[in-house]
Amino acid sequence: MNSYKIRIVLLQGLQGLGSISIAMVFLITLTACTSQAAREAELAAIDAEREAQLENTASAIEQERQRAMQEQRRREAEDRVRIAAAQQLREESLAREEALAREETRARQEAFAREEELARAEKERRRREEAEQREYERLALNAAAEAERQSKLELIAELEVQIASIESTTMQDESTAAILRAAIMVAEELLDTLATEQAKYESTDEYGNTLEPLAKELIAELEARKDSLVRQAQ
Repeated sequence: MNSYKIRIVLLQGLQGLGSISIAMVFLITLTACTSQAAREAELAAIDAEREAQLENTASAIEQERQRAMQEQRRREAEDRVRIAAAQQLREESLAREEALAREETRARQEAFAREEELARAEKERRRREEAEQREYERLALNAAAEAERQSKLELIAELEVQIASIESTTMQDESTAAILRAAIMVAEELLDTLATEQAKYESTDEYGNTLEPLAKELIAELEARKDSLVRQAQ
């Protein structure tokens, strides 16, 4: 009950009692009610202050929570930016490494291709030189073989003339005649050998060499014997 209602009740009591003892009771009761009201007011003030402190504390806590959330969002945003930048740097570095690797591979392939081309060109050059050298040697051998063949033809013709000359010569004595007959036999043998040698030139290889070996030593021996006999008869 409030203080106004308390006073009404006390006045009504005084009018009913009309004695000093009742007045004393009234004063005591009035004092008690006044003290109670003061305590209640003090408690209400304390409660209000406590409530205000709680509200301030809650507000401060909320502000701190908001600040912490903002700080966390800021750090997260910075982390995302940092991670994205690091990722971009890694990707750029990887791209540079891959480009460098491709360039090195291309350079190696080009160098290998150049080396192969040079090797092919060098091989072709050597092949041409060897072919030209073989052709030169073949022509030279053919020329030598032809010269030797012509020489044998000339020798055959010369022997035929010598044989005819010896046969038409008047024999001076028997020994000279025997020598000349021996010379004719050697010359005829030489002529047959030369004819056989001449036939060998019909079968030659690409360099003009005869497939069958030539009897050069036999020809030289027969020619030497023939010349020796002719000199003895003269």
